[in-house]
Amino acid sequence: MTGPGLSDGTVNDIRIPIGYTLIPPDDRPWGLRLRLIVYAGIYDLGFSDPAQANIRFQSLAATPGVEFLVPTGKGWMLKPFTEIGYARDFDQDLGLGVWSVGMRTLTEWEGRNTRTRFGTKVQWLSTFESDLDLADRFFEFQLGLDVGFRLGFEIGGSPAYLSPYAIRRQYINAAISQPEGDPIEITYTNEVGLAFGAHPKIKLWFFKLPRIGIGYRWGPDVNGLRLSFGFPF
Repeated sequence: MTGPGLSDGTVNDIRIPIGYTLIPPDDRPWGLRLRLIVYAGIYDLGFSDPAQANIRFQSLAATPGVEFLVPTGKGWMLKPFTEIGYARDFDQDLGLGVWSVGMRTLTEWEGRNTRTRFGTKVQWLSTFESDLDLADRFFEFQLGLDVGFRLGFEIGGSPAYLSPYAIRRQYINAAISQPEGDPIEITYTNEVGLAFGAHPKIKLWFFKLPRIGIGYRWGPDVNGLRLSFGFPF
């Protein structure tokens, strides 16, 4: 994050995706998947000017949505989606509606003891019904690479994998408002980390258990840790 007077910032967040494939695309040209993503985060932004108060907020958001699954051949899958939900900033006691539309793509390569995935995402995000009567909106672009190495043992009958991954996020018109002064512009973040899971995923009732990952996320004047469940593409 960059902005006038911003000296340092830390971000710690958790992303938990829950999904259920309502219509599998196995024997048809498209499928449909129901999704619910839960986000929780703690954000601390500090300023070099002592006259400016630091910004700290704890947030929780849930965004249910639908995602179409469109196989295009050679391992590629297109995933147009839309999500709508609610977010809460507990430090400021603010609530707002959130919605987004976009497209994910994912391709996979299976090796003898490896599983490589490359994903992209383009997303338009906006807010509505904010307690501050604001309407924030921005574009987000993502590129991600994930390489899983088979560990030689199984979990619930599925081979276990350890997966280094990297994600690049680029933003357009994204900013955080300050109590005083110009908004803090968000331009990009990078993330690298490790994830552990099984493939095929272990099924529990109607849901498949995702892998668990921990990553380090950084960008201009910001850094933090991120706990994630599943590859976000």
